[in-house]
Amino acid sequence: MFEKIVCEVFADHDLLPEDIPRLDLYMDQVLTLFDENLSDNKRSSSDKLMTKTMINNYSKERLLLPVKGKKYTRQHIMQLLCIYQLKQGLLLSDIKSLTARSNEIDFEYCYQKFLEIKDGLRQFVPPELVKAAGTIDLNDPQAALSLCLSLTAMSTYMRRLCETVIDHLAEKNE
Repeated sequence: MFEKIVCEVFADHDLLPEDIPRLDLYMDQVLTLFDENLSDNKRSSSDKLMTKTMINNYSKERLLLPVKGKKYTRQHIMQLLCIYQLKQGLLLSDIKSLTARSNEIDFEYCYQKFLEIKDGLRQFVPPELVKAAGTIDLNDPQAALSLCLSLTAMSTYMRRLCETVIDHLAEKNE
């Protein structure tokens, strides 16, 4: 059963760069693009992937390059995709530190590289997780708790690695 769950989780969908229009989009079109291409990644159908409020807050916090008029460029959409991914595990202040010099960052390149690395992880990680969990009985509350504790610890390690990279970058830029 755990192997099936792992396979389902790692079969998430990505918004590919070639699926992003080369035309500038209005906010509602950006939200539709996210919702139509990433909705399979929601935990429940009522979850929101991206909202107008989120995008406006990203702009106010200077996480997003300034928008000219009311249209979002391809670079904005790539930047939003990066923010969307990063906010899954990092604080907005860490994301801001990481992307502080956003005018120097090619977000399309970064997002494409991310997709390549993620694809490699999809090949490597699931079998290792299944092997590490062994024959765990997910119907046993103690086994399920132990497994979730272990998965949370792995998530913490990954977040700490990101924080260390961000801190290193901040030290280099001082």
